[in-house]
Amino acid sequence: MKNFRLMREQSPEELPREKCIREGASSLTDAELLAVLLRTGTKEKSVLELSEELLSREENFDGLVALTHLDPAELRKLRGIGVSKAAELSAVGEIARRIWNRKMRVRRLSFHRGRDVYDYFKEDLRYLDHEVIHILYLDNQLQLIRDVQLSRGTCSSSAISPRDIFREALRNGGVSIIMVHNHPSGVPEPSEEDRSFTAELFRLGQCLGIPLIDHIIMGDNAYYSFKEQGGI
Repeated sequence: MKNFRLMREQSPEELPREKCIREGASSLTDAELLAVLLRTGTKEKSVLELSEELLSREENFDGLVALTHLDPAELRKLRGIGVSKAAELSAVGEIARRIWNRKMRVRRLSFHRGRDVYDYFKEDLRYLDHEVIHILYLDNQLQLIRDVQLSRGTCSSSAISPRDIFREALRNGGVSIIMVHNHPSGVPEPSEEDRSFTAELFRLGQCLGIPLIDHIIMGDNAYYSFKEQGGI
């Protein structure tokens, strides 16, 4: 009875934290984990109710992952999220991305499949609202020499020239290259511009002896590989 009374006297804000301490973070639901981070609710809602509401938003189809990929300005637009909470959630998302990237980079990376490229980039490119282009410069074992971001565009386009790409290859000693870019729409299907640029880059690579191994288009939980689809 004593323990029961103590549990009843605890505020809604305390319950997820107590459960975390008592049973470990792995025992918490997504809403409870978020409640621990947010710490307090609003005048109308407990922190757990606020967390459940944030995670059940129609546009938040990917739960915690999507929420922590929003920047502070976007987070502050959500009801119940002020400056402090927005900064904390943004920081948690960045910590998760850095841990993932560190894990991916602790060993010498090889890129033999489109999936290898997708796994390497997915946390960095998945939720961007603008297009970026990366070139992976590889040695003769398809191991990474350098990853270079050569372009940052708008929500629908990005500008880059083949000369930029192959100049960096010569500078970095790249034997072959893989081009990677994202589609902010989340749909990785290539456009006609993507197809024509890939064909041009492949042709020039063959002439220069620095072949284009693949061109990967990153989407949301999906990717398109020109090599795997027979386009290279």
